[in-house]
Amino acid sequence: MKYLAYILTAALLRLLSLLPRPLLYLHANLLGFVLHRIVGYRRNVVSKNLRNVFPGYSEKQISETRKRFYRNLADVIVENAVIQFYPRRKLEKMFSFKNPELLHQYYKQGRHVVLITGHYNNWEWASPLSYTFQHLVIGVYRPLKNRHFDRAFRTARTRFGADMVPMGRIGRALIEYRENETLTLTGMVGDQRPVRKYVQYWTEFMNQKTAVFTGSEKLAIKMNAVVVFMKVRRLHRGTYEAEIETITESPKETGKFEITEKHTRILEQLILEDPACWLWSHNRWKISYERWKELEGKD
Repeated sequence: MKYLAYILTAALLRLLSLLPRPLLYLHANLLGFVLHRIVGYRRNVVSKNLRNVFPGYSEKQISETRKRFYRNLADVIVENAVIQFYPRRKLEKMFSFKNPELLHQYYKQGRHVVLITGHYNNWEWASPLSYTFQHLVIGVYRPLKNRHFDRAFRTARTRFGADMVPMGRIGRALIEYRENETLTLTGMVGDQRPVRKYVQYWTEFMNQKTAVFTGSEKLAIKMNAVVVFMKVRRLHRGTYEAEIETITESPKETGKFEITEKHTRILEQLILEDPACWLWSHNRWKISYERWKELEGKD
């Protein structure tokens, strides 16, 4: 049954990828309306997050930002469903890099790179990284429960030479690549919510006390890798440009949680440029700092 669901889904997505751009985004408009007005997908979470982060917003501003968020979310869903079928020449028109020379420079210097991004605009762009840069691109991910969809997910993101590594074995994989003298560029999403028992660092983020995932920092120090942040901005619908910003070239010389704090601040400023482009449906603040202290028995 799972295989049949996979076959039907793959066929529908393939047909969707053949549509011209206007018709493709017409479907995205419809999806956004359904998610927002009919299904109400996580609408309460989105509204609560927006009100907590922007206490000065009027209800009209909250409503407008929420509406634009669902349109952005629908675009991301539709784009990610079809880009796996697009040839490189088409992807190059959809996604470009503002300053690719920065990562070219680190490759020439023989440096490994940890690239951090956030759930902002369309963050699922492993393919352009793979054919733009000389590093072996490593995508860190959580395997899907349906093995057919998981295989399709990995195939789509590795077709230009990237490697997808489950989060639980990323450290071991990078050590193996280093021993084989293969320079890696490891992409990680820095604003995911850490599992409660692994929470080590809290900071102010978007007007709220927030637990921050520290895996990127630990990985960078372990590999002595350059740490960069990738800012993905939408130029117009269906077209994106990524800007790479260096956080540190000397991770072992940074203070504890300094890298984590820096990439959190960069993301915060990026979100404030256009709040509707962030993933507000993610229950980022499910557990408050006070509740965490209570559960962990901390003073």
